Amino acid sequence: MEAFFKSLYGVAYFAMSVVLVAVTVLLFVIGIRLFIKKRNRGFAVSCILFACFIVFIIVVMFTTPFSATPPGSPEALAALLHYG
Repeated sequence: MEAFFKSLYGVAYFAMSVVLVAVTVLLFVIGIRLFIKKRNRGFAVSCILFACFIVFIIVVMFTTPFSATPPGSPEALAALLHYG
């Protein structure tokens, strides 16, 4: 049963990542198109900047490993002090 939930988690993580990347690309393209057409320049720049911020979040999401210890636990704080 544990293997089933691990595989289900992997599928959900992959699907969420694909949707997040697709929405980010769409938002970036909409911002570029609005900026080129010289309509709603403020909204266009906001779309582009938000898409760049989401790319940063996606990179952090893919590079940060998950831990079994909760963030506020003594083990997590000891790990932060050890690596920090």
